[in-house]
Amino acid sequence: MDAKQGSTAGATLGEALRKNKKPVDWRFPDESGLSERTLDCRQLAVKEVLRWKGADELIPVFLTPFDSTGYGLLLRRSEPRLQRGWGLETCHPESPEEMEGLLRSVFDREGYALLFYKAFDMPFSAYYGIHDVIHWSLVTDFDETHITLLDSAGAPSYFDGMTGRIPSGLFFEAWTDRQPVTSGAAFVTGAAPPFERNWEDEFAGIVRQSVTNMGTDERLEQFIREFETAPLGDLTAHLDQLEFDLHYYRRLRELWLLAALRGAVPARYLKPAWVEELTYVCRCWSLVLGVLMKWKRQPDRDYREKVLAYLRQTLDNETSFFEALAEMAGEEE
Repeated sequence: MDAKQGSTAGATLGEALRKNKKPVDWRFPDESGLSERTLDCRQLAVKEVLRWKGADELIPVFLTPFDSTGYGLLLRRSEPRLQRGWGLETCHPESPEEMEGLLRSVFDREGYALLFYKAFDMPFSAYYGIHDVIHWSLVTDFDETHITLLDSAGAPSYFDGMTGRIPSGLFFEAWTDRQPVTSGAAFVTGAAPPFERNWEDEFAGIVRQSVTNMGTDERLEQFIREFETAPLGDLTAHLDQLEFDLHYYRRLRELWLLAALRGAVPARYLKPAWVEELTYVCRCWSLVLGVLMKWKRQPDRDYREKVLAYLRQTLDNETSFFEALAEMAGEEE
């Protein structure tokens, strides 16, 4: 992977983005096929930084092992880590004053800053008062009065498309006593020369870890049981959160499928069996989410049985997919 300093494309990432004829829109696939369908907010922000630095072959950077966590009606996966020698340096300031100084320091040195925070508390976020999650934005400009963010989950009153110019006072006033433990600023680490580890070896390790983590998807089985037995009122009251969580959960499946279709998987591991099963998995998750979205529009209806039918089919297909991965991993040993 080639990487060069971002300064060759502009003194700051914001200046480089303004020179682009086509504005960034994470809703739609970029030249690598990456979008909100395959990457989460942190990965999308990092993607822009890596492109600015001149990195190519971005799909392998974000391809991580499968796992499954959560409890009750919460189905999650671990936060993804960057691959291919890239990483993140994060800092957690303890006060608004420290945060302002840190943000200024990172932006002045790097030409951008990655910002993470509890979106539930931030009035400029579309998740304000709705989703209690740690959200990531990309700081593209920072002056005496405003912070300019690139983010697809910004509140319309502060954002024009994906760009939001947030008054500094508003931002730092929202930095409540809940923010310091979970929030802060970050920047990407890793640069030329290219990462020395062979991609075949790295991908083989990702496959083995996935098989170990997902030998039997007990968490998904538990989730389905909880969904089946939960009071209907609990389900309808949490449709927003269910859609949010399941969309996050399925993203890695979509990313793996994209990697297979774009040739980002090493050729010796591109086996038709697991690619076919993964295709079915992605289709099933799309059906699950489609019904949940319909249910949100018609909360007085009962779509539980239809969702359950798709979830059970999804579990069957996921089981077949991980069995195919395990078979491939065994053949390679």
